[in-house]
Amino acid sequence: MLSKRGKTLSGLLSLALLIVFVGFPGLASPCDTWVAVQDATSDGSIILTKNSDRPPMEAQPLVHIPRASHAAGEQVKCTYIQIPQIPVTYEHFGSKIWWTFGYEHGMNEYGVAIGNEAVWSKEPYQWGDGLLGMDLLRLGLERSKTAYESMHVIIGLLEKYGQSGDCEYPGEWGKANYHNTFIIADPKEAWVLETAGRYWVAKKVKNGVWSISNIYSIESDWDEAHPNLVQHAIDMGWTKSAADFNFARDYGDYWKKESPDPGAMQIRRNESFTLCQGSSGKIDPAAMMKFTRNHHEGTVVGPRWGASETFWATLCLHDNPKSGYHSAASEVCHLRAWMPPLLRQVYWASFSNPCDNVFKPFYFHGPKVPANYGEGTSTYSADSPWWWANRVKLLCDLNYQALNPAVRGVFDETEKWILQRQSPYESQALDLVKKDQQGAAVALLQKYIDENCSRIEKEYKMLNEVLPVQLETVGIKYVFTDYLKDWSSKKGVPLPIQ
Repeated sequence: MLSKRGKTLSGLLSLALLIVFVGFPGLASPCDTWVAVQDATSDGSIILTKNSDRPPMEAQPLVHIPRASHAAGEQVKCTYIQIPQIPVTYEHFGSKIWWTFGYEHGMNEYGVAIGNEAVWSKEPYQWGDGLLGMDLLRLGLERSKTAYESMHVIIGLLEKYGQSGDCEYPGEWGKANYHNTFIIADPKEAWVLETAGRYWVAKKVKNGVWSISNIYSIESDWDEAHPNLVQHAIDMGWTKSAADFNFARDYGDYWKKESPDPGAMQIRRNESFTLCQGSSGKIDPAAMMKFTRNHHEGTVVGPRWGASETFWATLCLHDNPKSGYHSAASEVCHLRAWMPPLLRQVYWASFSNPCDNVFKPFYFHGPKVPANYGEGTSTYSADSPWWWANRVKLLCDLNYQALNPAVRGVFDETEKWILQRQSPYESQALDLVKKDQQGAAVALLQKYIDENCSRIEKEYKMLNEVLPVQLETVGIKYVFTDYLKDWSSKKGVPLPIQ
């Protein structure tokens, strides 16, 4: 039987373990990006998709940045460092963690679309004096017209400035540092870029599908690489010879405490890859939206009570004391090389967990994203669309089995309505473009966007009012109520838990 002193020490040890395993999300920092190229999609397009997973309550609004000209000698302030600006930066959308310069994912006016993932390598980490992976992603969007050009913009910046720094908001959630992998697509091709410190390797997705998660995917087959990639691994003793070299095995760190469970990361990568392969030749934006909502349902690692209680990292991740992060925003980028610039790329965006939310489409070269879509921080705000979405998710988590079907009943009809109206609106816009009536085409697409956003705003406000009332009937069935109570009280989120 433990003495009082022993119990105290035991309690402190338990608290320390809790801090190590829960308080530092570098142990479980998942995201997923996947792409289908022309032969795998239903219309010969390229479709890139990402779920961005971040700490609970951290807003990730959608910003719309116009094309801009810059003066000679101007500097751009990234998250931790300043670098020289270029003469012209391109119009783009970015899913922006509220406190960073960079983005978790995004797309530009030329249809260059990017998603990135955290990975852990044997190369040393920088703290505060390099570019975050999110910074590299934004700079790749701002400075390129093709996926290949964007990839080399990122490589050039990576080799010059290095990557990383603390990827968590100071004092809020802990510290996290990692290296990055990317899928970079445009309407004609897609590339996978994987990095370790200032070293890198790249592979063109020549057919079918590809997916990345928080584990390296490129092994012994690539198209381009850092000139000293293989020799460096030999010099460090990570591989015996060039013939034996395997990038994922030799550069990946699967042992240090900072690295997440590689098995869990591989399961998620396998899941997105398998979902895409199973629909190869039939993949469209609606299919990709469905994939973002996956929680391994129907498999041996499927959730027991509901998505919010899963103990495995899933494509649609819900935060709890075990998982740490949740899906904070999602993108589906539909890239159509045969369309004129106004219609060539469609950016489908969803806030918070996609299983409890709705995708809406946006266009470049004239149409605008609602200004309030770019609002939101880590403190609850009833004026922020991201927080409308995230509160719906938090309410659903309190009794996922009862409330998620009700939410999906609303949003499935909305997405169906949006998709059914997309083709007629785009056909009319295309006719106007062919008649050299670009302004009228832009106005038509703006009407379509505004109608979609207006309906969704009403539905969010309705759900935020109705779901707490429904909880009074169905009851709270959430396993981790104390965890959610703690976070909601810290961030001022009105939830019906005491």
